[in-house]
Amino acid sequence: MKARSPFDDRYRSLLQKAVRRGHVEWVYAASALIEHLSIHTEAWFEKRTAFIVFGDCWPLGAELAFTRKFHSKVAALIRVTQATKYRDATGLGFLGYALAHGDETVLEQGPDDRIVRLIAKAVRQPDDFWEWICGQPADPPQAALIAAARRYRDGGRPHDSAVVKAAAYLALSGPLPCPQPAAAPASAFPYWVVFDRHTNEGKRALSDIARDLRMQLPQLEWCHYYFEGANTNGEHPSPWWQRYCRWNFRRIGLSPEEALLLWEPARDQMVDALAEEGHRLQNDLYRWKLANLERIDALKRQVDYFITRLDSQSRDQTQLF
Repeated sequence: MKARSPFDDRYRSLLQKAVRRGHVEWVYAASALIEHLSIHTEAWFEKRTAFIVFGDCWPLGAELAFTRKFHSKVAALIRVTQATKYRDATGLGFLGYALAHGDETVLEQGPDDRIVRLIAKAVRQPDDFWEWICGQPADPPQAALIAAARRYRDGGRPHDSAVVKAAAYLALSGPLPCPQPAAAPASAFPYWVVFDRHTNEGKRALSDIARDLRMQLPQLEWCHYYFEGANTNGEHPSPWWQRYCRWNFRRIGLSPEEALLLWEPARDQMVDALAEEGHRLQNDLYRWKLANLERIDALKRQVDYFITRLDSQSRDQTQLF
């Protein structure tokens, strides 16, 4: 396989973090830029969008309505960007994935361990899981989410498929939650957070700062993800996500309070270490955006029209039931 370029990693990370933090303008710009540069195939962007929806706001998986047009995928990202985040599918999926690969420290010796074991079994025996869950009684929204999850059950990073399975399971736990609008971000987008352990620049900065501060690298990587990479513009209480975070703090040998004390000086160094890369990314994005305003405005109009029609159809279907 052809290796991904560092520019690919920058824009993919930007897209994910702009969605989580509620920066609508950068979701539009990053999406348009990825399409323009043809960094990935259309199939990749569609699957990446589905994984973001299931991971950051799993109930919206019931409303995935992709057409062959690019703007239908961007519309799904915008809906997640503007909504409160529901992250239980991520938490449960990650726990099940870890258990499936032999890490029994995820178990808490309580009744909910049964669900973690179920997702772990689903990771190991995916065909049996999909046959079972598709045979369960479900109302139309639940069935729609399960069907969408099955459609995007493959691809992405290994844990993405575990998150999709967790979302399908959660759909059967009761009426689907209805995400509410989230507050708009109060501050400008922090470009340095784009450079995490999935980018060359981020890996280098994390390694250097862990050595300078005599921190264990896994501790610093988790702090960076927990306090910055996973930061959102509004999050609904998500018990499985909270359980996953508790497990990770235990795994790295830190309490949340200790982690914050370690992260505060490390964050300042990360900001300094990545300042030049952040400014370069910001300048590149602004130049491209200014040169492609018509392209981005056209995408916005298409997305607005698509979401308006989707909402109208949903209201009509609701009246039928």
